[in-house]
Amino acid sequence: MGVYRTENKPGPEPHKWPVVKVADIGTDQPFVQGILDLPPIVEAGTIRDPRRQKVKEAILSILMDGLMPAFLELQRIRASVGKELPLMNRQQLYEDLCRKLWKSYKDLTEKVARLMGFKIGFLFDNDKKFRDGLKEFREQNPRLRQGFEKLLQDLRSEWQNDLAKFRNTWLEHQTSDPRKFQKFYTPEYAEFLFNSVWRAIVDILPNLLELRLGDGWLLIEQDPNDPGPRWPGRFRYSHAAFRDLK
Repeated sequence: MGVYRTENKPGPEPHKWPVVKVADIGTDQPFVQGILDLPPIVEAGTIRDPRRQKVKEAILSILMDGLMPAFLELQRIRASVGKELPLMNRQQLYEDLCRKLWKSYKDLTEKVARLMGFKIGFLFDNDKKFRDGLKEFREQNPRLRQGFEKLLQDLRSEWQNDLAKFRNTWLEHQTSDPRKFQKFYTPEYAEFLFNSVWRAIVDILPNLLELRLGDGWLLIEQDPNDPGPRWPGRFRYSHAAFRDLK
């Protein structure tokens, strides 16, 4: 299994563009499927081309330019366990993982939100600006699903603020005491951080995508234990006109 994409070449027709294998990472990886579940929601919403295509491309960029490179670093970390490596080489694996995870979570995910018409920069700001920005975001988007505020608050307290501090005060500027960040150099925390980041992305974006569905439409996450009919993908669609039908 693997991931492929076409290389845009000037001149030839698009169907003649060469197909290049990008990585040996397939849809059996949950983070891959989690991202691939999102573009169909864009198709079902009210965002029209050419912006629709840009949003879908930006979502896939989270995968191709952020999470997949981060996963390759995670694989290298897994392979390094129990091996004798120079300290600098070992630390570099963890630092590269964190850089790529932050790019996935902040830079690439914020870009998707911006293309959809949402400003979520407050998520990455200090506590006061976060609270004020979140309140304003709710006021501007009254259809926003309940629980969104708690989702973001929990992400910040559980790992986001720590990752931001590690990235900003040590990896980029080295103005902090490195002893404060020892957990970032352990395999266990690397696994935790990778899973936390990709799951945060695939939880945040559906909340925003739901706001771009037509009036009355909601996303319903499928219960894997539900014995009823299965829809492809993580979500199905529900409308107020049909929810009360017996």
